[in-house]
Amino acid sequence: MSRKRKHPAHNVASELLYTYRWTFIVYWIVFIAIFLGIAVFLNTNMFNSEGFDTQSVWEGASNSPKIFLMVIGILLTPLSLASFVSNGVTRKHFIIGGSFLVTLMSAIYALIMTAGYPIEQMIYEQNNWTLALKNPHIFSSSDQLAGIFFEYFFLFFAYFGSGWIIGSGFARFRWQLGVIISIAALLPAMAMELVLSSDWMGRLMQTVFEVERNPIAVVFVLAVIVMACIVGLNYLLLRRVAIKKRMV
Repeated sequence: MSRKRKHPAHNVASELLYTYRWTFIVYWIVFIAIFLGIAVFLNTNMFNSEGFDTQSVWEGASNSPKIFLMVIGILLTPLSLASFVSNGVTRKHFIIGGSFLVTLMSAIYALIMTAGYPIEQMIYEQNNWTLALKNPHIFSSSDQLAGIFFEYFFLFFAYFGSGWIIGSGFARFRWQLGVIISIAALLPAMAMELVLSSDWMGRLMQTVFEVERNPIAVVFVLAVIVMACIVGLNYLLLRRVAIKKRMV
C-alpha cells in the first residue's frame, strides 16, 4: 500500500517549523532564564521587595514575545516564499501553510505565557506578597487559565500576522510602497489590542475614553474576524506576487 501523500500546505507548515525551530527554542531558553533569574533575585533576602510585592513581573513579559513574533513574521515571506514556489508549491498553499505556522506558534507561546502566571503566583505566595495585575485583561486573576491563554493567543497571532503583512508588502512592491504598507500593517495588531481592550490599550480606553470592554462572546467573535482579516490581507498581497531575486 502506498503511503498517503501529505497536503502541500502541511508540508509548508512542517518545513517552516523545522526551519525556525532553533530560533524559537533558543529565544525561550534565554527568555525563561532571565525571568527565572528575576524570580531568584526577588526571593533573596538581599533584595528590598518594597514596591515590587504587588505588581506582576510576568505580566510585562508579553511585550518581548509579541515583538519577537512580529520580527519572525517580517522574515517569513522574503526568506521562504521563493524557495517554496521554485519547488512547485503554489502561493495559495504557502499562505495556508504559513497561517498554520502562525496559529501553532501563537498557541505554543500563549501556553508558555499561561503557565508563567500560576508559577509567579506561587512565588509571590511564598513571600507573603499580594499579586496584582497592572493592566486590564479579559482575565482578572492568575488562576483563570482559559482567559489568559486566549488573550495571549489572539495577541500573538495579531503581532505575528502584522509582521507577516509587512514582509509580504516588501516582497510584493518596491521599498517605497513597502514602507507605507508597513505602517498600515500595524493596524491589525492595534485592532486586536482594541478588541481585547487589554494591556496599555485597555488602560487607555478605560481611563481616558471611559469605554468598557464588550462582552466576552463579542470579544472572541471580533478577535477571530481580525485573525481572518490578517490571513486575507496576506492572500491579497501574495496570490500574484512575482518571485524576485532581490526583495527590496
